[in-house]
Amino acid sequence: MLNHLTIIDATGELGALAGHMLAQLGASVTRLIPAAGDSADPVWNRDKAALSLDDADLPALLSKADILLRNGPLLGVNITDYPRLIDVLLTPFACADRPATDLTLMARSGLLHIGGDPDREPLRLPGQQTYALGAIQAVIGALTALHARKDKGQRVTVSAYQSAVLANYREPVMWDWAGKVGGRQGNLLVRGKSGVNQVWKVADGWVTWALVDNPGMMRAMVALMHADDMAGPLAGVEWENILVADLPQETLKEWEKVVGAFFATKTRAFLADQSNRHGMGLSAIDEPQDVLNSAHHRARSAFVPFDDPVSGRTIRVPGPLFRTNREDAR
Repeated sequence: MLNHLTIIDATGELGALAGHMLAQLGASVTRLIPAAGDSADPVWNRDKAALSLDDADLPALLSKADILLRNGPLLGVNITDYPRLIDVLLTPFACADRPATDLTLMARSGLLHIGGDPDREPLRLPGQQTYALGAIQAVIGALTALHARKDKGQRVTVSAYQSAVLANYREPVMWDWAGKVGGRQGNLLVRGKSGVNQVWKVADGWVTWALVDNPGMMRAMVALMHADDMAGPLAGVEWENILVADLPQETLKEWEKVVGAFFATKTRAFLADQSNRHGMGLSAIDEPQDVLNSAHHRARSAFVPFDDPVSGRTIRVPGPLFRTNREDAR
C-alpha cells in the first residue's frame, strides 16, 4: 500500500509505534539509533532497518526520504533544505519543552483521573497509552500531509498530551457544557440519577452487561432468567413504562442482586451465545489466554512469534496491523 515511500524514524519510545504502523502499511522505514542507545520497545521496531545515528549520512538519507518522524531537532540538520520532505514532529507537549513520561501525560490529560474506584487510587491503563495515542495521530497527520504534498513538503506537529486529552472525550465535553469535572466511577455506568453495574462475575469469569433503557434487551434477559425461575421482581417490570436512568439507586441495587445471582450460575460461553441469539447486549470478557488461543485470531495471524532481544525468549506479539488482498501490500 505504501511500498513507494521511504521513511526515516528518529523517534524514541514516543513515536516508535508510528514508524511500525507505516512499515506495516508497506513503507520502507529506517530507524536511527542514537549512540547512547534507547529504550524503545523492540516489538514496535521489529520491521524497521536500523542505522546508528553516528554512522548515518543524514543529508543523503533525508534527500531520498518522503517522511521524517522525530521528537526534536536533529543535530546539523536544517529541515528547510529538504523542500519535499514531510516533517512529523511528535513531542510530549505542543509548545513547552519539558520532561514527561507516559504516566505524567496520563495524569495531566485527565485519563488517569477517571480510571478506577472512587475510594481508591487511580488505575493506569496498560501499556504506554499516551505514547500510542500520539503515535497514531502522527501517522494520521503524516498520511494527510502526504495526500496534500504534491511537490511541496509539509510540517506536522503532534502533541502526545493533546492526543490523550482528545481521547478522553467525555470529561472535556462535560466541562465545556456543564462545568463539571468527572471522577472515577469504578464499575458503575452513571446515567441520569443513578449508576448501574457494567462488569459481572459469572461461573467461569466475567461478562459485561448493564440494566439500561432498552426494553428489548431487558425483556430478553428477564425471559432467560425466568426460564430458571430466577427473575424475581424483574419478571413484573414493564420496561416500556419506566426510565432506568431515573430509578432510585436502592431499587437498582435490589434488581442487580437478582441479576448477579443468576449470572453466578452461568458460564461466559452460555451467556454470550444467548445474547447473540436474543439480543441481550451482553459480551463475554476474555482472559489473556482466551485472546492468545482464539481460533478466530489464529486464522487471521493476530499474534505472531517474536524473538525478544531483551529477554532472549520467543514471545507472542501482535501480528499485522493491517490486512489487504492486494499482493503488493503487506
